[in-house]
Amino acid sequence: MWRVILSTYRKNRIGIMRAVPWSFMVSRVVTGVTQIVFPYFIYHYFMQGNLQRDFGKYAAGADYMTYIVLGSALNVLAVSTLMNVGRALISELREGTLETLLLSPASRSAYFLGCLSEQTMRALLESGTVLAVGALLGADLGSLLSFRAAVVIMLAILGFFCMGITLSSVMLYTRNTYLTQNTLFVTMSLVCGITYPVQYLPGWVQGIAQIFPLTPAVELFRNVVTGHQNLMENYFSVLQVVILSGIYLAVGSIWYMKMEPRLMESIFG
Repeated sequence: MWRVILSTYRKNRIGIMRAVPWSFMVSRVVTGVTQIVFPYFIYHYFMQGNLQRDFGKYAAGADYMTYIVLGSALNVLAVSTLMNVGRALISELREGTLETLLLSPASRSAYFLGCLSEQTMRALLESGTVLAVGALLGADLGSLLSFRAAVVIMLAILGFFCMGITLSSVMLYTRNTYLTQNTLFVTMSLVCGITYPVQYLPGWVQGIAQIFPLTPAVELFRNVVTGHQNLMENYFSVLQVVILSGIYLAVGSIWYMKMEPRLMESIFG
């Protein structure tokens, strides 16, 4: 299993460094920075630093810039993980290497773990850049370097990875990447509480938001970093991320196992 993980890591790393060493990273960092720079100017020069009274209650006591920066950083992490894991199989198909993967006895779970391990460092670097820019704009990130914050980040990566397995099956089934991923990413950025509290949305939209691991992960991240709460105080959010991870992992794995024989037939039939 470890040989498959390491081999997948090396293959993806070589491909990224030779083909697109910076473009994907720069695009995601720019998107994340844009999500905090525009609200910064709106907050300071249009709203004059004024917010509704219930914002503090929904934001776990965080100021507006800290709220925005933490949400944008985790959103960048989610997009990076989902894109790299979700596009893995469809990229193999387009590059003509899916046949080799289907014929090999390599563990599919080890393959996806290799994809995850290769992109995690880049994803953390992208999120760290957004956090650094946010700190320069006045975000209070003093509790970010803590053990509980690290646990939340790892839990969030687990949720995004499991959702990426399902996304990979969807992309492989539809033979489409851009429409699928862009629709998902835009929806997540609008309903998951990245730039404003979920409580401001209509009730039925709040229900939709709860099917994405990003929603409880962002809430948990903010509570831990700005509310100085521990994980036990947020057991419901932790449990929600774990349950959603299990559901997405099961759906994605079962869907792929059902598609694999059909892929074999379509390629070699």
